Amino acid sequence: MVLCISFIHKIYKLCSKISQCLVMKRKLSSSLTLKESQPSSTLYMKETKQESNIRLAIVSGFFATIGSLLGKLAGGADVDSIFGLLLKGVLLILMIISNTVGYAFFVKALNTSGSSLPCTITSAATSYICSALTGSLIFNESTSLTWWCGISFVILGLLVISCTQSKDNHVPFPKRSKSE
Repeated sequence: MVLCISFIHKIYKLCSKISQCLVMKRKLSSSLTLKESQPSSTLYMKETKQESNIRLAIVSGFFATIGSLLGKLAGGADVDSIFGLLLKGVLLILMIISNTVGYAFFVKALNTSGSSLPCTITSAATSYICSALTGSLIFNESTSLTWWCGISFVILGLLVISCTQSKDNHVPFPKRSKSE
């Protein structure tokens, strides 16, 4: 459990660094085009904003896990009696509410973020890890080393895509003439 929490914390720090690099890149490109620099207080506000975006993405991942848990519980509920049918209905409604709240947090994180990649990486990583923990603690499911390696590769792939896209943004486009 402590290992998973430290893993989420490391992903959080990595996503924060990626966000800071993207903000610095934007600041540099805008200062080159506008020939003016931003005050340091603006940079501090942007860094604080990025950290809150990552927190919102983590909360989104937790709500996605809760929605998955409620959906699995609803799928396993017996509908032999009226109580079972009512329980299944309540669990399905709670699943929809949980997923809606999770998506609301994720959209809020995306709307206030400069880049969608850190939010996506953080939300996906949180959801994967919390789903594995929930499955093992509540449903006694086992996760193999292969599963953990697979999840690590998915998260690593998202990070590689994030770094690749930020490098591709430096490619200058040819200028068009006014007649085109």
